[in-house]
Amino acid sequence: MFPQLDPTEATYLARMIVSILGVLLFLTFAVWMIRRKQKTIKTDADAIGSSDGTKAAAPAVALEDNSERHITLEQAYQTWKAERLLQSEDGRSLFVRAGVEKSGLRYQLVANAQVQAFAILLSTLMSERDPQAREQAEALFASLLAHPAYGEGGLSSWQYLPDLPRSPRLDPDPHAEAWLIHALLTATKRLPEMRRFNYSELIQARTLALNKYIENQDPELRGQFPFCGYLVTQLKTYLPDLDWSGLGENQELFYSQMEEPGFFDAKRDVSWLGLSLLQLGMLAFFEGDPKSADVIRKALPGLLQLVEDCMNNAATQTEFSPSAMLACLVPALLTFGDQKIDERVWDRLIILQPEKNDGLGATLKLLGMAWLMGIR
Repeated sequence: MFPQLDPTEATYLARMIVSILGVLLFLTFAVWMIRRKQKTIKTDADAIGSSDGTKAAAPAVALEDNSERHITLEQAYQTWKAERLLQSEDGRSLFVRAGVEKSGLRYQLVANAQVQAFAILLSTLMSERDPQAREQAEALFASLLAHPAYGEGGLSSWQYLPDLPRSPRLDPDPHAEAWLIHALLTATKRLPEMRRFNYSELIQARTLALNKYIENQDPELRGQFPFCGYLVTQLKTYLPDLDWSGLGENQELFYSQMEEPGFFDAKRDVSWLGLSLLQLGMLAFFEGDPKSADVIRKALPGLLQLVEDCMNNAATQTEFSPSAMLACLVPALLTFGDQKIDERVWDRLIILQPEKNDGLGATLKLLGMAWLMGIR
């Protein structure tokens, strides 16, 4: 016979039993969750270790570092968007400030095709982290469409005043136009939802117009363009029947120049050198071209000295700033696979703060950081 309990005692006993069962249930659930988490971590670690033949502990640190770098990159990118992307007078296009110029009695902000092309490429590369990337890339392109070149309606003015209703029409920049075509091809491939313009028609027409414009240029003027080995491979892939030999320095000639003693000591146009080395590195690292990679290996001492010059130079000139040059060296440096050099360049790019008119340096800086993170 069970002892008889009064209602108060029975209620108290029931509550005690329910509380004990609740605690036991919670402990059981907690133990299950802990074991499940440990099993998941072990499985992930084993998978990482088996994929590269190393112990699981080493990649874990690398993954943590990458996570921190991704956060740093995204923060720098958001700062670039907030500070560098400006809305044009029409309210439907964007531009990156590349300087200031006096027009009449007023000073006007300046934009140029080269910076716009790099900005479209940067927006595309960051599209997985930026839900506004599509609209942003299209608005940047809209600014170029609104400012056609003098006598070349299918191309854009190399420089323009986006806030001036009737900005003067100037000649096109073939090098910038080639970058723009590459950026648009990359954007339409990665962002198929782009619908603001008829891109297939515009890109083809622009490519044909650029090819025709280059063919009509004086041979001496062609030699002033930077080395365009990487862009030529992209254009040949897109329209293989066109001749692009007139775009930039002859490939073999540029290689032979780089192998000459004192190439990096000679007084050269800094932007020409930086943009040439950028494409040389992209051709070697992104396209896996063995000849360009060999040229880079032979030029290692000069490239490393150029890196040191950028590291030690605190100048903020807008013509071609240290941040622009250092970013242009990134693809070439990646061919060496030297992690210490890559880390130094990463740290320096974070520190460098291009001044307000240096849209080129600010945009290339972000591109360099993205390439160092393997985003391309």
